[in-house]
Amino acid sequence: MRGGAAAARVAHNHEVTGSSPVPATKSGSEGASASFCFQTGYLAKSDWLLYFAQLCYTCSMFLAILFGLLSMTGFSLANVSSQPLAKKLGNAQILFLRGITVVLVLAILAIPSIHNAKNISQVAFSLFLGMAGYLPLLAFTHGIKVSRIGIVSPIAGCSPLVTVILAFAVLGVPIKSIQWVAIVLIILANVCVSINLKNFRDSNITKLTSGVPFALIAAFGWGLFFFALIYPSKAIGPWLTSFFVELGVVLAAGVHLLVSKQRTALRQALSPKIAGNGLCIAVGTIAFTVGVSRYNVGIVAALGNSVALLSTLLAAYFFKEKLTRAEMIVSGVMILGVILISLS
Repeated sequence: MRGGAAAARVAHNHEVTGSSPVPATKSGSEGASASFCFQTGYLAKSDWLLYFAQLCYTCSMFLAILFGLLSMTGFSLANVSSQPLAKKLGNAQILFLRGITVVLVLAILAIPSIHNAKNISQVAFSLFLGMAGYLPLLAFTHGIKVSRIGIVSPIAGCSPLVTVILAFAVLGVPIKSIQWVAIVLIILANVCVSINLKNFRDSNITKLTSGVPFALIAAFGWGLFFFALIYPSKAIGPWLTSFFVELGVVLAAGVHLLVSKQRTALRQALSPKIAGNGLCIAVGTIAFTVGVSRYNVGIVAALGNSVALLSTLLAAYFFKEKLTRAEMIVSGVMILGVILISLS
C-alpha cells in the first residue's frame, strides 16, 4: 500500500505551496553575488558562488527525478508481481504475507520518530486508516486478479482526483486552471472506459470480470484515504504514520483470513516472491517519502503517480496483455490527467 508515501506527500503539500525553494535560493545567491562583485570587484568569488548554487540546484532536480523514478518502479513492480500471487494464494493471503515485510522495514525507519507515538489519538487514527484502507487495496488486488492491469491500474490511479476535490471542498485549497482541465480529462476518460452510452447494461461498470467496478472502488477509497492522511502525518510525521498504516493493513488482512477461515503459513512470508513484492512496496514508499520531503515535490509526485503507465507497460511485456487502441488512448488520458494534477 502507498499509505506511507501518501502521508509524506499530503503533509508536505498542506504546508508548502508552490515549487521547491531551491530556485529562490539560487536567485538570492545571484543577487548577493552581484552586489558583492559590484562593491569589491571580486568577480571570481562571485562566479564560484553562482556556479555552486547552480550545481546544488541541478543536483536537487536530479535527485527529485531519481527518487520519483525509484518510487514509480517500486510500486509498478509490486503491482505487476501481485497479479500471479493473488491468483495463486488469494487476495487476503498476499496482502497479509507481503505486509509483514513492509511493516518490518518501516518499523526500522520509524524508530527516530518513536517519541511521537505518545500522541495516542493520532496513532489510533493511523491504525484505523490502515484497516479502512485495506478495503480499496483489496478491491484493487481483486481487480488485477480478474482483469487486466492495463485497465485496472490507470482507473485506480485516478485517486488524486478525489483527494484534490476533497481538499478544495473541506480545506479550501484552490484548484488551478490546469487542474480543472485534468479533472475533466480524468472524468471523461473514466466514463469512456466504464460506460457504454448505447447500451448501459453492456457497460464495463456493470461487469465484475472487467475489473472496472473494483478499480473505481479503489480510486474513490484511496482518494478518501490519502486526504485523511493529512492529519496524522502532520501530527506524528510520515514515517510513524507509514508504519501504523501498514500495520493496520496487516491487521485487517489477518482478520479477513480468520473470518473467512483461510489457512496461512507465516513461513510463506519469507518466500522470495512474496518478500520481494513487499520490498518493492517498501522501496516505493521510502523513495516517495524522502523525495517529497527533501526535494521538488511536483517532480517526485508526478513520477510517483505515473505508476499506472509503467505497470501497463510491464504487464504488456511479462503477461502479454493487449489493449485495444481506444483502451490505450483512454488509459493514456487518465495517466496524463493524474500527472497534470500532481505537477500543479
